[in-house]
Amino acid sequence: MSYSWVGSRYMFLDEISVTEQKGIHIGRYGGNTLSGASKNEDGLIVLQSEAGNGRLAVVLDAHYSAESAELVVDQLLDHKDDLVALMEREDAFQQIEPYIISLLSDVAFRAACHQVKGETALLIVYQRDEYVWWFSIGDCIAYVLHPELAKLGQYALNQRQFYEWIGQVNTLDGPVPCYSSGRRQLRSGRNMIVLLTDGIVEGADREYEHAPALYDSLYNEHSMSVNLHRLLNHLHTTGAYDSATIICWEYDHNGEAAMPSDQKPPMQAADGEEG
Repeated sequence: MSYSWVGSRYMFLDEISVTEQKGIHIGRYGGNTLSGASKNEDGLIVLQSEAGNGRLAVVLDAHYSAESAELVVDQLLDHKDDLVALMEREDAFQQIEPYIISLLSDVAFRAACHQVKGETALLIVYQRDEYVWWFSIGDCIAYVLHPELAKLGQYALNQRQFYEWIGQVNTLDGPVPCYSSGRRQLRSGRNMIVLLTDGIVEGADREYEHAPALYDSLYNEHSMSVNLHRLLNHLHTTGAYDSATIICWEYDHNGEAAMPSDQKPPMQAADGEEG
């Protein structure tokens, strides 16, 4: 399964869109025209492996024009079949990062970047079973929402990085390519993976700039569709100017997650053995 979109193709001005692609929920809002919104330069891709246990999501937030977002989307989609095949490999978590970097470092792609108007932030998250990998250039944000993490004040996978882009200004194309990446194990039970552009956190009242507010808005007893509608409607009614894109899905980890040794349950003695 694959799905893609760029805001230049349909802007969603004054319009809220919430759709689902096989368990992956997508929310889009183009901004309030009464506040001056007149364009949408966001973009996204969603891929799901044939086996259904691997998911890859991409969000982009361009500026000056959507050309850089369109260029990255096209580059990734041109290699969609290879990406989906990679997602199903046993060594996917070792191979996906160098593969993505190779696509974005391709000589022809780098040359095309210098021809577009503007540049884009890029965030990619790949999840398979109880593990996630993320790759970030710029200021889009990924989260793993879970009560155990929220209790400790941990929400985001990555830290927003300003002055990083792909496009006419390309910080992946310098003498030292600049990007962030990482891997995480999901917690036991219900995990929610979220990707978003900065139009969510920089709304008119900046409600969702605070991760606990985003957590409360998404991780609750309501359906994900209802929650996304409420979140995007809040942006509209408070007069958000910037376009906003969000992708989220849930994964229920039935196994054990890593715990410190002094918090593990005591080992049970086997029958016939002394404890």
